[in-house]
Amino acid sequence: MSIVKRHLAEQEERLILIEEICIDTGALVLGTATDEVYFSADEPAYKNAYVTVFQAWAKGTIKGTAEQIFEATKSILDD
Repeated sequence: MSIVKRHLAEQEERLILIEEICIDTGALVLGTATDEVYFSADEPAYKNAYVTVFQAWAKGTIKGTAEQIFEATKSILDD
């Protein structure tokens, strides 16, 4: 696998894991009927999502640099 494809695959995996964490923490809401993701109005849930994402990164569950993790989380929650 080329380095570009590997980086893209890592980025995609990172975004999927972060989105799952954001749903689990309540920062995002998954519509059961439509499978669409909606933003929550719960500010503490947003903060908790960042904390949980960085805990997962610290444990090695999510790969990347701290800046990549922050930017990915921000892009998901600020979309």
